[in-house]
Amino acid sequence: MDPRIQYCITQIEQKILHDSTEHCAHDALIQELAQKIRLSRFHLSRLFLKDFQHSPRDYIHRNLMGRCALMVAHTRQPPFSIAIDMGFSSQQAFTRAFTRYWGISPGQFRQAHSCYIAKTNESNKLAADVRGLPASNPRITIRELPPTRFWAVRYEGMSNQKYACWNDFRKLFANLRSDMLTGPFFGLTYDTPMFVPTPFMRYYCGVQVPHGFGPKPKDAFEITLPGGRIATCEAQSTAHEVTALYGTLLDHWLPRSNYSLRASCFAERFEEFPLNWDAKSHRVQLNCWIQ
Repeated sequence: MDPRIQYCITQIEQKILHDSTEHCAHDALIQELAQKIRLSRFHLSRLFLKDFQHSPRDYIHRNLMGRCALMVAHTRQPPFSIAIDMGFSSQQAFTRAFTRYWGISPGQFRQAHSCYIAKTNESNKLAADVRGLPASNPRITIRELPPTRFWAVRYEGMSNQKYACWNDFRKLFANLRSDMLTGPFFGLTYDTPMFVPTPFMRYYCGVQVPHGFGPKPKDAFEITLPGGRIATCEAQSTAHEVTALYGTLLDHWLPRSNYSLRASCFAERFEEFPLNWDAKSHRVQLNCWIQ
């Protein structure tokens, strides 16, 4: 993929899913990106379609609708409140846009998700009863996170192959002694299992960079996670088991709390490099931004 398009994709995901809530700011963002990479909007759109099979406007809208879906499914915020938070002019405008994209209204979407969670909980309870295992409920903590700068590489692929992303990411630092790659390390994702088809996952592997450390690998981007209030839970798990943490935080705790999602971005934090995460369990802390 053209590195200029890779840069634009990264910026769209950061701004739409973490920063901007203005659904009407598409044109301004596209113009800003075109200026950054010194292309006209026309040539930017052509490159985007050629390399990514989406226009910039379509990709921005897709990310925005994904963020709306997370807020509808994982919080108790009324549709009017979500519409205001996301920059829509009215609840009716939000409902029309949501229904056009997802095929059902926000209310029907929330009800479907509730049914999905109820069935999942029942299946998990039955499985635990059969195995004689106690229910596992990691503790949720609330804390303030300072802005965090790190180097990251963006991956796409199977949602159950995060471990392969980390193994590849380690190759960027093949010439670095293991005791110098001290972390912490971050796995950044904008997709949760309910909304993402199995073949598609957007995942960033990153390492926090101490001041003066370098040079940055040419394939990496510099990303700054915004500061703010986060909810966290942690557990010892393999890559295949980490989805249970998402369920605990998003499906069980968040809807019962008085918080809502501030961003549709989730950060997995590791103190040690999660090499061979498919076979070896690592201590992982899952964070989501709340308000």
